Amino acid sequence: MAATFPSFDEVQKVRGKLLKIAYEHWVHDDFLTWKWWLLIVLSIVPWLVWIKIIDRERVHEILLYGFFIAICAIALDNIGTDLLWWGYPDKLLPMIPPLFPADWTLVPVILMVVYQFFHTWRSFIVANLVLGAFLAYLAEPVFIWLDFYQLYSWKLTYSYLFYIVTALVGRWLVLKTLSDAQRSRHPGK
Repeated sequence: MAATFPSFDEVQKVRGKLLKIAYEHWVHDDFLTWKWWLLIVLSIVPWLVWIKIIDRERVHEILLYGFFIAICAIALDNIGTDLLWWGYPDKLLPMIPPLFPADWTLVPVILMVVYQFFHTWRSFIVANLVLGAFLAYLAEPVFIWLDFYQLYSWKLTYSYLFYIVTALVGRWLVLKTLSDAQRSRHPGK
């Protein structure tokens, strides 16, 4: 007897039902609640602070680093929520990545500030070891306590490793890109 598997159309129908249910949940449980307003604040205020403190001479370099961090955070968040490693009971908008304020604002802005102020590899690594511990073991548990974030099979230590590896790879890529760009502008140096 041949096994039957859901067709693409069947999967899309279930996704349509999920979209409708998720939207109803958002309208009735999330929209305009204190948590929703906090998500608005967390999406805007860090960028306002960042604009005030950014090194204008290195803004493109720092933004390149921040975009790398944001892309990694969004990718991991989409994978993690799809695989049910964790979930987000409350969302800013029902149709955007799971935790927009963290993925596009909090994590990239905080890591960009560290990138800006810690110039040597040694100081950058130490700062990110401390920051990763703060984010994974203090900030994330606060989000769990506030019920913005629910862990299923994910461990906070995995988050810690994600912050460290992403920060280090991001810095390496940005410095390599800048170095290659510098060499191409001044061949022979």
